[in-house]
Amino acid sequence: MVRTPAQHGLPEREQHKAGRAELLATSFETFERQIRDELGRALGGGGFDPARDIEGIAVNRWPHGYAPEYNFLVDGDTPLEKMPNVIGRQRFGRIAIANSDAGMGAYTDVAIEQAHRAVHELQRIVA
Repeated sequence: MVRTPAQHGLPEREQHKAGRAELLATSFETFERQIRDELGRALGGGGFDPARDIEGIAVNRWPHGYAPEYNFLVDGDTPLEKMPNVIGRQRFGRIAIANSDAGMGAYTDVAIEQAHRAVHELQRIVA
């Protein structure tokens, strides 16, 4: 089951911020109630009873799912060094930032590539 909050009518970047905020502000109890309700409605005809048949619920809140991707319409000809992901991943002493936001893409491969980049940045200062 997936929930992707968004606020229609806002610019893309603002929708990402609103979605992250809503996802993090939603209580577990709200998720649980909605999950039980949806499964009950979808599977109840086959005898499924949420109170009886659900042993546990895990909620993974992944606000990095809203990592903004490069969009020519929004980002245009912004120089690489002025892109927010490049500014935000700048090394701070011996701390290197690595996550999907740093690579401007909400994908596992992007996070792995950023981890690789960050490790190499740190290796250069140690060597």
